[in-house]
Amino acid sequence: MELKDAIYERQSMRDFSDREISDADLKEIVTDASRAPSWANSQPWQVFIAKGGMLARIKQQHAEWDNAGRGGNSDIDTIHRGEWAPVAQQNMQQWSNQVLQELGNNMAASMKFSKSQHQLFNASAIVYLVLPKDAAGWSLYDLGAFGQTLMLSATDHGIQSIPAYELVKFPNMIRKEFKIGDNQMIAMGIALGYAKTDEAINQIYTKRTPVDSFLTIKD
Repeated sequence: MELKDAIYERQSMRDFSDREISDADLKEIVTDASRAPSWANSQPWQVFIAKGGMLARIKQQHAEWDNAGRGGNSDIDTIHRGEWAPVAQQNMQQWSNQVLQELGNNMAASMKFSKSQHQLFNASAIVYLVLPKDAAGWSLYDLGAFGQTLMLSATDHGIQSIPAYELVKFPNMIRKEFKIGDNQMIAMGIALGYAKTDEAINQIYTKRTPVDSFLTIKD
């Protein structure tokens, strides 16, 4: 697949099939991601992948805590949407409006959209990206580049993805499963799988802000 094709074909999917991802594909995808640029070649990342029985336990525990109304406590602080910058708030609202427009009167799809996070998108595998808590701020940029490269490689393998806060909302659960130390920050989760192409919630292709609205080129 051409790189540009992978960039435009990668789209966040919210419902995956039961088809498993092979360990060989997962290892190759992570190997590709390791080519991402890194500050002074520090390569600060650690990668943990849950699948099979472990992932089933995580999904079950996540659902139980969600149903009990347990609040999230991700390692990276979150803020209310109203605290974001005005431009970001506008983009978020446009996205919400687009979702409503795309799903229309499809009540079943609307309910599935709201439940998909609760079910961790029925992912076949979840990739957890981890940094030392005392890592330099630049390491977050490195990890973002790593995550994007990973998702593009997954697209090249015919595997879809979605990065989401929901996947790391309960970091202590993940720490327990993988025996990750408290000195490590579980920064992001990326769900991987083979998307159910006939699902309406997988047909939402998010619009992007026109480039001229945020790009400045000076000679």
